[in-house]
Amino acid sequence: MPHVILRGTVKLQEACERFSPAVVSNAGWITKITDCFLNSRETCMLFESTVVCKGVTHNFYVRVDQKQDQITVRIEPRTNVEKNDGVKRAVAMAAQFLASLFPQLAFEKSNLPPEMLAGLEEKQ
Repeated sequence: MPHVILRGTVKLQEACERFSPAVVSNAGWITKITDCFLNSRETCMLFESTVVCKGVTHNFYVRVDQKQDQITVRIEPRTNVEKNDGVKRAVAMAAQFLASLFPQLAFEKSNLPPEMLAGLEEKQ
């Protein structure tokens, strides 16, 4: 399962309030993050995401979980989606969004390709 783990704590409510849709076109993939949802305890956030390649569309959610001093960014486990480069890029985009809002976050680990983690790995 594609994931990024960041060290630190944030206010997910603030992240949701500051969210704006994003689209990236790279290597034949169009990756979009279009909306943000927050649970009532403000410990879990979902990013509505879509990736398109060669006319094939995949819709899914990227999930952000805050537990103690760790944030996990991954595909929502109940979402059945192919773990392709576009989906992996959406996970990286969500992690980069959080890291850009909250500079105190430190990159801990990921199973994504290094080229998708540009800017995150320097935050160790």
